[in-house]
Amino acid sequence: MTRLSQRLFMLYLALLLALAALGAHNQVRRNLHADLLSDKAALQDQLGSLRRNAAEVTGALAVRAWAHARGMVPAPEVANVTHIAPAAPPEAAAQPSGLEVYTVWR
Repeated sequence: MTRLSQRLFMLYLALLLALAALGAHNQVRRNLHADLLSDKAALQDQLGSLRRNAAEVTGALAVRAWAHARGMVPAPEVANVTHIAPAAPPEAAAQPSGLEVYTVWR
């Protein structure tokens, strides 16, 4: 072997080792990416189920059921209702305060 061929062979081995290290690093990054994608899919499923659970409490149907249970009338049925008995207003809790306001009209 000549000196040039030895240098080229050593360069080839160094490049081959560098390529192997790059490939190993690429595999680690690929596995991390696959794990992140699976975590993302699991979180999206969880978010969907949480949104469904929240809609049972604060969704349009839940609000409609709450209003209907308290005697409220849906807007499309207002024309069909002849008389709605007024309910007594809620009693205001007396809140003592040291502030007094006087108004003088002149």
